[in-house]
Amino acid sequence: MLGEATAITFLGVSDLDAARAFYEGVLGLTVVSQDGFSVVVQAGGVTIRITRPPQVTPASYTVLGFRVDDVSATTAGLGARGIVFERYGWFEQDADGVWIAPSGTSVAWFKDPDGNLLSISSA
Repeated sequence: MLGEATAITFLGVSDLDAARAFYEGVLGLTVVSQDGFSVVVQAGGVTIRITRPPQVTPASYTVLGFRVDDVSATTAGLGARGIVFERYGWFEQDADGVWIAPSGTSVAWFKDPDGNLLSISSA
């Protein structure tokens, strides 16, 4: 029934203005709208509604991922904008924090100002 519906993803943050500065200014996403309840951005045609719930509790897993053409180039570009990539002790990552999955997919993780775990990946 919803297979053809347009999906919208949600993220919780503590400060909408800081979130807008990060998602628009640092990550380069397009802001569609902002009001007292949310900042709505788009990435690759996907709508992301960034909301301010009463309490933000970041998940310990990836909540939003971006597929890119070149993870190494993207980590370099985001690193130049102040993004610090996460390091995990349970698998090997290169100097830029990139892990190569058994499938050959390259993945790197970073957090937004509220600790939401985001990723970039490419096959």
